[in-house]
Amino acid sequence: MKHVRELEAWSVPGKLLHPEYSKDILQQELWKLGIPNDVFLGISAIPDATDCKNLELAIQSGELTEDSFKEFCASHALPNNRQSEESSARFLEYMRGRCLAWIHLSGNAERTLLPVIEKILSKHGHLVIDPESMTPIR
Repeated sequence: MKHVRELEAWSVPGKLLHPEYSKDILQQELWKLGIPNDVFLGISAIPDATDCKNLELAIQSGELTEDSFKEFCASHALPNNRQSEESSARFLEYMRGRCLAWIHLSGNAERTLLPVIEKILSKHGHLVIDPESMTPIR
């Protein structure tokens, strides 16, 4: 059985990106550089009810505040409603960053492809994250 290391590409907090950014820009750039399309898989950011639930949990835990949500919505012309999937998703992205892509590395790919992926992501201000620990690699 072939070992595959699973990583993720993440944006950093404080930015809002187009929902298809990782497919339209990052994925295409990496594929043009020879990264196989089964190694770097861009993810669309489609708001849903889970974003509302995650926002509620973050506010209840004290990680985020309702006041910061209200300020964010006002400054980004979004509905000040925690049941708004769009508002919740965009606020969470701004505060936490968002997963942009899944990275699947097998065999020598980690040694050969990961440095190329990291360089491009870094150029765009993004990180490679180990999803198990949610920490940046290297």
